[in-house]
Amino acid sequence: MRSFHLAIAAVLFVSETVVAQVSTRPGQSTIRPLWWTRTPIRRCASSTGNSTSFGDPKDPGQISLDKARAGSLGAEFFSIFVLPRYDEGHCARKAFDLIDSIYEQARLHPTRMMMAFSADEIERAHKNKKLAALMGIEGGHSIEGDIRLLRVFYRLGVRYMTLTWANTNEWADSSGDQDDPKVQHHNGLTDFGKQVVLEMNRLGMMVDVSHVSDKTFLDVVAITRAPVIASHSCARALATCRAT
Repeated sequence: MRSFHLAIAAVLFVSETVVAQVSTRPGQSTIRPLWWTRTPIRRCASSTGNSTSFGDPKDPGQISLDKARAGSLGAEFFSIFVLPRYDEGHCARKAFDLIDSIYEQARLHPTRMMMAFSADEIERAHKNKKLAALMGIEGGHSIEGDIRLLRVFYRLGVRYMTLTWANTNEWADSSGDQDDPKVQHHNGLTDFGKQVVLEMNRLGMMVDVSHVSDKTFLDVVAITRAPVIASHSCARALATCRAT
């Protein structure tokens, strides 16, 4: 199986499939057929009883299969985003629920959508005219400081993780609160954070450096054994704002 880092190049330059990224947290916006867009999903079907379906053509939410087809959207990274201030203490459980909701959409619409965990599966979905559903975790707080949870998320299909969101977690500093004196910072990655990066390398999970502090970024690029991604960050030469 090819490295997952080649998946984006494969689908963009070989099959002309549009790849997008959206968030599975509640929100309001509309999806744009662009690579690495960041658009929240208002709701989606899951085992918890929420019955909204991506297949509903009248759904006013952020994404539907009809909208995806109209925009030539062929593959989408659903960003598993858990708000730390609302879900503190059970971030992993919330992440599992969001992952389940994506699987449920694929189950409800087997002729139009399929889960994809590799570059080959993205291309298979494209050939079969199905939306390829991929997943990434937005914020390392969802592993709750447990590297075993990282491995579980990978086995469930997660193929990238943003090391931090706008909050510093137990093992990596964020750019979002680096000037907050009430937050305990680590001067970049902790030793455990470095283990997380290396384990992501071993698994084949892409390391996403968006939102991290400058020192966290420098620590990552010093130790990573695979290319990293910055899924929704700007180059400082173009904008002097932080990575959030």
